[in-house]
Amino acid sequence: MIHEIKTVSNYIEEIEKLINTKKHNYYFRGQDDAFSNTLPAVFRNRKLLDNEDNMFNDFLMTDPQLFEKCRTNFERLALMEHYHLPTRLLDVSSNPLIALFFAVKGGQGNGEVYVYKDQPNRDKLAKMLDHQGWPNLIEEYDAKIGSTYHNYFKKNAFSNEMQLESSLARQSMADKSSFFQTLKRFYELDNRYIAKQHKLWSQSYFSYFEDKAASHFIDFKRDLQTIPFLRLFEEAKRDIPSFANKLNPLELIVPKIVNSTRMSRRMENQQGLFLFVPFIGDEYDQSVTIDYAEVEHRAQLAIDVLSLYNSDNPDEKEKYIIPVQYKHGILDELAKLGIDYSFIYPEDHTKKAELIKNKYLEL
Repeated sequence: MIHEIKTVSNYIEEIEKLINTKKHNYYFRGQDDAFSNTLPAVFRNRKLLDNEDNMFNDFLMTDPQLFEKCRTNFERLALMEHYHLPTRLLDVSSNPLIALFFAVKGGQGNGEVYVYKDQPNRDKLAKMLDHQGWPNLIEEYDAKIGSTYHNYFKKNAFSNEMQLESSLARQSMADKSSFFQTLKRFYELDNRYIAKQHKLWSQSYFSYFEDKAASHFIDFKRDLQTIPFLRLFEEAKRDIPSFANKLNPLELIVPKIVNSTRMSRRMENQQGLFLFVPFIGDEYDQSVTIDYAEVEHRAQLAIDVLSLYNSDNPDEKEKYIIPVQYKHGILDELAKLGIDYSFIYPEDHTKKAELIKNKYLEL
């Protein structure tokens, strides 16, 4: 459902309706213009995506002291996003007023606030898997959705899964190509395995790597000993020495809400978290011809898995629209509540000086 917002109180009333019927944890993202998608910056240009590893490593080399307090590759990635390096992270906030600020702080058009959750929309997840050609894989996730035993969709920065996936961002194009070709074979095999055997690979995940006699998916077990996988595991072990040489492929194709250490006053004030957009895979496979618009489309399908949709219209996202003529008034209202540029960007002393100057110019 699309909600038109004219005042802060109007917005709070609408958000309270959402929270009062709360079935999930909700996260909010404000955009100060009506963009055609909600993709993170690294997906906005093919050259950026192709050089994701180079940008990551170049930034580390340029200012290594900046990352001294980071304990995992995910924390490094989050800090890079904080300083506006293009990454596959979408900034979200647990505070809807923070998202409202970002929706009205600038831009030439209407502002927008989107809502995400840490449990998937089952229909959107099935659509994403079907688009990839693996429709039977939805059964793997149906067995886990709503279970706290193993949550695929909400992680913290210190989890093995996020260390693995953020380390993958640092791998070369050649290693990514081999890595995702192997995973694609796994997904195709699991898709057939479910249809023919009526069994789920995930049911035996925890015993699969220890059971030397297990013959199902044996090629995948061998693939884990190839160079691209071993390089990835070694990268993960730099931060987590106890990291085991194994992974769950079902984790790698879904988006995640990730809670990270807030390493600055700015991150603390913004009550920020991140939506991690998964790797698509085919964009790195030299044997596959794929138009970049299709890569963007698949990335958006992944994001939509955690987007909140109108329960009465499953194809319509819950979205809060702030018409451009109301932006300035809402910005003033938020400032009276203590949510202004100096709160959002506490380390930006130049902006603080500009705000003080403008305060007296407007007298």
